[in-house]
Amino acid sequence: MWNKAYREKRDMAYPSEYVIRILKGKYPRLNLDKANFKGKKFCDMGCGDGRNVALAKECGFLPHGVEITDDIVAKIQENLKNIGITDADIRAGMNNNIPFDEAYFDYLMSWNACYYMGEETDFNNYVKEFARVLKSEGYLLLSIPKKTCFIFDSSEQDRPGYNVIRDDYFGYRNGEILRIFEDEQEIEDTFSPYFKNFIHASIHDDCFGLAYHWHLTVCQRK
Repeated sequence: MWNKAYREKRDMAYPSEYVIRILKGKYPRLNLDKANFKGKKFCDMGCGDGRNVALAKECGFLPHGVEITDDIVAKIQENLKNIGITDADIRAGMNNNIPFDEAYFDYLMSWNACYYMGEETDFNNYVKEFARVLKSEGYLLLSIPKKTCFIFDSSEQDRPGYNVIRDDYFGYRNGEILRIFEDEQEIEDTFSPYFKNFIHASIHDDCFGLAYHWHLTVCQRK
């Protein structure tokens, strides 16, 4: 399913607006040291078509990415090559099995990706794996849908904290089990065994009829 979805996309989309804001913007609660980006290792978990990997490269990072199949990885590499990026290290892996060494990354991002459970049954295994590949004081960047997000329309509870998607607007997620969080505090409680210095933001947008409601979280590895 996901192979087909990404193979059918001919062009790479623009980077997410809020990834651009986090990496390039300056805000009262968040202003990452952009002078410190150059040469630092950045990984985009679930990097899709490579759009945010390209942005990381532009910001001066050493770009890395992970996607779920070799076929998607090949498509990402093709997309990046088409815009002149040949040094991105893209590998096949999962949230619970990231194919890089311990304490490898300075920045790890999971944008619209960390909450897909697949065959994994315990979200805490994702948290442990994110922590494993991040250096001490390294940054984790997350976007996670709110309970009111359109993704969860008509979904059903599988068990507390996990919902099954039944009527996906785009037709790709049906049958997927997603981790659903009550609020920012639950996100913080879940990640706090390994992470600290939580900074939260919120998207609450009616995007032409779709409830585009997301939690944004930046935190650091303990």
